[in-house]
Amino acid sequence: MKTRFLSFIILALAATHARADWVLIDKSNRAGQESVVTMKIKGDQVRVDMGEDNTVIVGTEGMTMIMHNQKMMMKTDMASLKALIEKAGKGASGQPPAKPVATGQKEKVGEWDAEIYTWEGTMAKGRYWVAKNFPKFAEISAVQDKLGKLLGGAVSGMAPQAADFEGMVVKSEMTIMGKSVNSQLVSAKEEAVDPKEFVPPAGYNEMKMPGAPK
Repeated sequence: MKTRFLSFIILALAATHARADWVLIDKSNRAGQESVVTMKIKGDQVRVDMGEDNTVIVGTEGMTMIMHNQKMMMKTDMASLKALIEKAGKGASGQPPAKPVATGQKEKVGEWDAEIYTWEGTMAKGRYWVAKNFPKFAEISAVQDKLGKLLGGAVSGMAPQAADFEGMVVKSEMTIMGKSVNSQLVSAKEEAVDPKEFVPPAGYNEMKMPGAPK
């Protein structure tokens, strides 16, 4: 549960917020399980659909995790979410964020020319392919750091700061607490997103968020 919980957070931060509405589609491989991840962004809200089974909705007020197969969901406010992440971080919140390091290597990822960076935090490490000519990359990633600050310093051990990249991360290969979480951007479109996308479905049972990810 812990790695799954952290990977949900990282995916939401990877999309994060923008002034305009965006729909991004990724190919994801999480611990050997492949899925298509659709991220819908509207203002300060992000909806991440991992295939058809799981959805996470994150905003400045908190997070809702939705498990469609079980017709269940878990809600937590921002203060509780911050406490859970810091507990999972095992005291990493006081450490300064690690900086990504340019390798000097370049590679084509889909339609984008990307430069490869490495990064290592207290709970995760990985490689990142960054497209510096990606349209409006600053708009898409700017609020990532804002949300990260709201969630607490332990987030800095899970993922690099968006502001440290001069471009859009279009591919990543990460290891989170020994588990692999890889993703590659397939498409990114600036298009209207219905506010109803950020409303949990009716008829689902709500269960209590565990006291700590396990």
